[in-house]
Amino acid sequence: MIKRTITLFKLGRKIAKSDILNITSKFKKPPLVVSILFQLLSFSFQKKEPNKFNKDEGERLSDSLQSMGTTFIKLGQFLATRPDIIGKEFSSKLEKLQDRLPPFSINQAKEIIRKDLGNDTYNSIIDLSEPIAAASVAQVHKAKINDNGTIKDVAIKILRPEIKKIFNEEIDAIMLFAFIIESFIKKTKRLKLVEVVFLLKEITNLEMDLRFEVQQQLSMQKIQKMMKDLKFLKYIGILQVKM
Repeated sequence: MIKRTITLFKLGRKIAKSDILNITSKFKKPPLVVSILFQLLSFSFQKKEPNKFNKDEGERLSDSLQSMGTTFIKLGQFLATRPDIIGKEFSSKLEKLQDRLPPFSINQAKEIIRKDLGNDTYNSIIDLSEPIAAASVAQVHKAKINDNGTIKDVAIKILRPEIKKIFNEEIDAIMLFAFIIESFIKKTKRLKLVEVVFLLKEITNLEMDLRFEVQQQLSMQKIQKMMKDLKFLKYIGILQVKM
């Protein structure tokens, strides 16, 4: 409980000092208690950075979410799919959160592979490339591996460093905040904030379990292999005709 409270305080400070509240308040004003809370959290002796007037509100919102890390990026990804909530312009600005995030270094990637898979697997990897794609949860590298003397081209997907720990600590803190809001502002109970945050936690943890993605890939490979069979293709054709 103490750890969650500390994490929540840190997240609150980040939100309060960002553009997020200023921008989202234009769509729907938060309850007075929440506004006062974030005003207190935003207090600082440091000079506040000037607004980036060369960027519109959608870009500033996107930048703010991106700077706050994976947990808020996942929130941004959700909002990017809901133009009915934030408008088409904002949702299009948030799309870059889905697949165009700064990668972590190749040295970190190598260290993760060595730590998680062991030296034998690490040493079988040849020519690990720089990241070719980076998202909020993981990034992808091209590589060659030595599979018992056979050199194969592969793609390697690597989770961001400490992402599971960081995400779950932050999402638990946000869940605590949702519980506090529901407890003190009765009309928010109909929004089921705690359930929404819990659902985001479950979905993201599934996304971070790359074993599910491997299973999907294997299933697709089996289907593609079957599609090469002429008899199977004829069978599919018969089914389509009957429909």
